[in-house]
Amino acid sequence: VLSGAALAASPGSLPYSARGQEPGWHLAITGQAVTLEIAAGERFQATTPRPRRTGQRTRYDVVLGGRPSRITIERRLCHDTMSGMPHPDRVSIFGLGPVLRGCGGLPRTLLRTDEWVVAQIAGKPVIAKSGATVQFLDDGALVGKASCNRFRSTFTLTGEGLTIGPAATTMMACPPDIIQQEQSLLRQLEGVTGFDIRADGALILKGKDGTALVARRR
Repeated sequence: VLSGAALAASPGSLPYSARGQEPGWHLAITGQAVTLEIAAGERFQATTPRPRRTGQRTRYDVVLGGRPSRITIERRLCHDTMSGMPHPDRVSIFGLGPVLRGCGGLPRTLLRTDEWVVAQIAGKPVIAKSGATVQFLDDGALVGKASCNRFRSTFTLTGEGLTIGPAATTMMACPPDIIQQEQSLLRQLEGVTGFDIRADGALILKGKDGTALVARRR
């Protein structure tokens, strides 16, 4: 379970969206309305009530289709059952028959904007005190220290996964083992296809052949 300090916004911050599978559904909450669409063709809408917040949980009590319903948003890591994409919240909707369960919030908030310190590259621990880092910025830039040189790249996060573009680096000279580690890090970044957050809060950047990088918040 991730603590509130580990994530950027409180659960239920508006506007908010969530979705689930089997049956497929999509929930949107704005300051004015709660809208729930279910794949079977049902659509419900209600005025957004005042949220009830307790710790890491936000609750909305609404009437959907004439039925008293409850929406709960819990700040707890959730993986979409179709794409595997991690989201910051677990969402449940009660009152319309079988409980609708799914994921909510923006996956981007899990990457945050603070610096991550790289611990492993392609399954190998980094050289002690080499200081490799990655940082995902709000403007879509990925920056950091590759081991010897600073680098700058771009990243794209979609519902299908995470991709990282080629990096531009500074041109400092360093010992051969540091340069070798740097080359491995940059190569692994270009092969990233997705990401995850471990239960201990570590960031996992995934490639086609397995784990590309493991990093921890500074």
